[in-house]
Amino acid sequence: RTRHSKPTHFEHHMTLSISSAQDRRGEFYGHVFESASSGVRRGLFWNLSLPCAPISWEGEDWECSVLCEWLQWPVRDWTNLDGATLRTSSDPESVECSIYFMAHHPVRLESLSIKRVAHSTRFEVALSGAFDLQGYGELDAQNIPLTLHGEVDLDGVVVVPGNFFPKPSDASDVIRLVEPFLNPFNLAEPEWDRFRYVLRAELQKA
Repeated sequence: RTRHSKPTHFEHHMTLSISSAQDRRGEFYGHVFESASSGVRRGLFWNLSLPCAPISWEGEDWECSVLCEWLQWPVRDWTNLDGATLRTSSDPESVECSIYFMAHHPVRLESLSIKRVAHSTRFEVALSGAFDLQGYGELDAQNIPLTLHGEVDLDGVVVVPGNFFPKPSDASDVIRLVEPFLNPFNLAEPEWDRFRYVLRAELQKA
C-alpha cells in the first residue's frame, strides 16, 4: 500500500444530492419595492422558490427549497419573461440565491433560465450553482453542486404599501406604482390581502 491509498477523512462523508420535488410546483412573483434607507431604488424585482425533495438527516426528513430573489429583467409584460436568464437580467450581481435546509445557506448561482408553459401562467425553471454546508456532521461539504428543474406558478405582482412614502391608499394608486415597470394589461385589478396588494397574473383577455 502506498501512503496515498489511505482513506481520507472526507471519504466517510455522505455526498448530499439535492433534487427537485417533482410533485409540487414552486412560486414566482414580482414585487415593486424601494428602500431609501438601504439605497434600493424603486424597481420591480422578481422572486422565485423551487421546492426540493426532503433531505434525510439524523433519521428525519427535513423540508428543503431553493430561493432566488432580487431578479430584474427589462420586460414590460410578464409574458415576455419567457426565455429570461440570469445573463439577460439587468443586474446579475444583485441576485441573491439560497437553499433552505433548517436555515438559509447562500448559493453561488451559476445559471438560471425560465420558459413559459404555453397559454398558462406557469413557467419552467432550470438553475444551477453550488453551496457550502457547515455544522451538519456527515452532510458538511464545500461546493455541493445544485442542478434543479421544476415548475413555478406566477402569482402576479405584489405591492406592500408600508414600503412607500407616501403610501398608496387605493387600487388606482397601486396601478400607478406598477405602471412604470409593467403594463397592467395582463394583470387583474389589485386585491387587498392582509398587508399587501396583489395584482394576479392573468392571460390576455380576448
